[in-house]
Amino acid sequence: MFATLNKRLHRQQGKFFENAARRYLERQGLRFLEENVAFKGGELDLIMLDGETFVFVEVRQRSHTQFGSAIESVDNRKQACWLHAAELWLAQKQLSFEDADCRFDLIAFGKNVHDMEWLPNFLDD
Repeated sequence: MFATLNKRLHRQQGKFFENAARRYLERQGLRFLEENVAFKGGELDLIMLDGETFVFVEVRQRSHTQFGSAIESVDNRKQACWLHAAELWLAQKQLSFEDADCRFDLIAFGKNVHDMEWLPNFLDD
């Protein structure tokens, strides 16, 4: 029972921070396309459009840094899943990294929405 409740609260908290990130990016001029797009092996939290550029946004939040910050939590494995999910999303649109302008942004939150950092081009090659 507690595990189910904890999972539900975690999902609600994630949704709260994703909504805050979306509102912030829209205020910066980006246009919302989709959210929580799941594929086997990866999920895209937010997909935005910045002009002609598809922006795949990872939203991370950490209340405590004992296991690392929100930024540090995006390890190589997570980055590979993020890239793979974006590749699958583009393929659904008959696009690829070769013919679509894309970027990968990270929005990292601390304890609350006021403790936020936007890192455009987080996966800059």
